[in-house]
Amino acid sequence: MDLRSQTSLLGAVLSLAVAVMVLLRPRKRRIHWLFVWFALTVGAWYLTAFFARWSKANPFWERLNLGFAVLLPLVASQFFRAFLLADSKGAALLSRISVPLVAVMAAAILSPLYSSPLLGALIFVYVFALLGATLALVREAALRAPSRFDRARLNYLAWVGTFAAIFTLAEYLPYTGLDIPPVGTVLILVFLYMLAESILRYRLLDLYELAAKLLGLTALSFALAGILWVLVWLDPGNFYLHSVAAVLVLLIVFEPVYGWVEQQIASFFLRERQDIERLATKIRSSLSNATSLPDIIRAVIDPLSESKRVTKGSLYLLDTNQSVFRLVGHVGGKPIDHLEVASARAFFERLQKEGALTIENIEREREERRELKDSDEAIRLEEILATMNELATSLALAIRSESEVYGLLCLRDERLKDAYTPEEIAVLRTVSARIAASIESLRLYERLRDRDRLAALGEMAAGLAHEIRNPLGAIKASAQFMAESLATEGELNKESLVEFVDIIVEEVDRLNRVVTSFLDYARPSPHVSEARDPSGAIEKTLQLIRSELGSEIELIAEVAQELPPVRIDPERLRQVLFNLLLNAIQAMEGKGRLRVRSLARQIGNESWVEIQVSDTGPGLPDQVKDKLFVPFVTTKEGGTGLGLAISQRIVSAAGGRIEVRPGIDGKGVTFVVLLPAFQSEHAAEVGMERRAQEAQSEAIEPRGAPIGLITER
Repeated sequence: MDLRSQTSLLGAVLSLAVAVMVLLRPRKRRIHWLFVWFALTVGAWYLTAFFARWSKANPFWERLNLGFAVLLPLVASQFFRAFLLADSKGAALLSRISVPLVAVMAAAILSPLYSSPLLGALIFVYVFALLGATLALVREAALRAPSRFDRARLNYLAWVGTFAAIFTLAEYLPYTGLDIPPVGTVLILVFLYMLAESILRYRLLDLYELAAKLLGLTALSFALAGILWVLVWLDPGNFYLHSVAAVLVLLIVFEPVYGWVEQQIASFFLRERQDIERLATKIRSSLSNATSLPDIIRAVIDPLSESKRVTKGSLYLLDTNQSVFRLVGHVGGKPIDHLEVASARAFFERLQKEGALTIENIEREREERRELKDSDEAIRLEEILATMNELATSLALAIRSESEVYGLLCLRDERLKDAYTPEEIAVLRTVSARIAASIESLRLYERLRDRDRLAALGEMAAGLAHEIRNPLGAIKASAQFMAESLATEGELNKESLVEFVDIIVEEVDRLNRVVTSFLDYARPSPHVSEARDPSGAIEKTLQLIRSELGSEIELIAEVAQELPPVRIDPERLRQVLFNLLLNAIQAMEGKGRLRVRSLARQIGNESWVEIQVSDTGPGLPDQVKDKLFVPFVTTKEGGTGLGLAISQRIVSAAGGRIEVRPGIDGKGVTFVVLLPAFQSEHAAEVGMERRAQEAQSEAIEPRGAPIGLITER
């Protein structure tokens, strides 16, 4: 069996296999039946050509082969007219002239003239002229296609079909004395396969990788055939040796050549997909730094506004009642403000099931359902289309976790139909999943934050109740004693009356101090826009604290005269330092060394003012170290535990922090107040304001970290 007979048999088998692949589709429309007819005709033409060669030019097989060759242009024109939905004059004319020409040619084949060279030449011209006209219709449809992917698909089919026709035509060159490999059959099979993929998947080039791999393998197949053909042409007598040599050459160059071909094709086809991947990467990167819902919205909307692949985009989030999707951000024209779940039930059920919807696929499915007389599903699809048009989107992505839907991401490129391929949609679905993960993490963090806030409020309430209960108990006891004395003795002596009245006044004052301190703690610290010199506040605090020093406490002051200005109210700073110094004096119980030191410090690229208050007292008890910032926690008898908590808030509101370090010579403890130095740059102002706002928002959220102001000891 010669090479051409083998090629014809292979072409027949593969053509029939492609026809069966489409024939096994569950719901077949008219386009599917026309393709099956076309593929079967191609397969029959190859099969009769094989039998004609195998039977040594049997007239029956030769006539049958010529008959299928004549029938092929008619079947092709009918299929492509339905495939292209072509109603042009050229398509109509081609359909009209094909039928009488087929009849004339069939009559001639059945007559004794079938073996005439003139009839063979006429059939040859007729077949290739009509197939060429059919391919011209494909090119015309590509120029009129509204979608760039439809244009790419049709242009690809037109070029593959043209090359297949040319190489099939070249297979007749042996009759002129020139013999070339039968590569036309390979191209025709590629053409049939891509047609089948096109009608089964709606679009051919949705899967760019498929096209790249197919073209790469086709190029390598031609390379192998070319090497083998050249070797046989040079030395016809050693076919086996030449085959081994061709395969060895191909194995050596397979990886680099295949990789290069695939890379070139991918770079040609995937340019716009790379834009989508860059968009997805930018959104994911921005989301990684988002710590609030506004941050998440900006992380999505800002990259969309910069993308060349999105002319309209919108982000909807589901409200707490799970009943309405509300618009939280958009680019391009503004869509509707909200969408009720109940009024768009069909859309949400389909979106929740599939995760992503494109308006073009829904439209195609609707037409298919109408053709199959499935009116109920067609109406349902019409409702989905109405919702997507209302949202002004061609691609809707569900923002969801495994158990919950959070919102919608809607995208549209108004310049094109079929703007997003399935591969690009798969990339964008990773973006919607990342948005869902960010929202889920934010909600979890807020729940934990609320829990911590409630716990802090509980501890504060317990402490406040304790601080109020003690003076109330003393007041009540004094009042009861006075009432009992009046009831039994009729009167109280003056000394007893003064004593109990003093107790009541003292405890009322104590209650007033507790309430005032609590209000100071809850009141936000005022923002200071002007820079102040901290040296004056430090000097004045030292003057005030000297009256509290005992004879056995040594005060060591190391105050720098020139410090950078800071943004904190001097009165507030004196309050903080006085509280720290008073705590240190009380911790040392009238004996020890107290050191105050101030200096300018550079931390990274930022300048800070550092104020140290050190003592030689007993240090911090272990039970206090883990609750440094909790109000009402104190080890000092009669203390409220609020003074230092207020100081902590003051320092944090100014953008600073307080650190705890070892004391003098390893004894006691050192409290370091760090305040950011004033910088004239706008970035420094914004940074400090942000830190102050964060500190105020976390006013009642104590943290068990060793950075911050200590509680009273």
